[in-house]
Amino acid sequence: MKKLIITPQGEQLVDLTQAELNQMQIENQNVIDAEKLKQEKLVIDLANKQSALNKLKALGLNDAEIKSIIG
Repeated sequence: MKKLIITPQGEQLVDLTQAELNQMQIENQNVIDAEKLKQEKLVIDLANKQSALNKLKALGLNDAEIKSIIG
């Protein structure tokens, strides 16, 4: 992989160092991990909401009553 360096004398493409490549890989993995965590949190939140709705219905509340409670 190459990077563009701009100097007063002009532009030049140079190879990235191994340290730069490693840092890019770490940053990319961090983005992927953050997205996975976001998706997992969404799934858990949806499961918790459905569980709460099921429990309210088990208590005998109808949909209108549940909607008035949770909005």
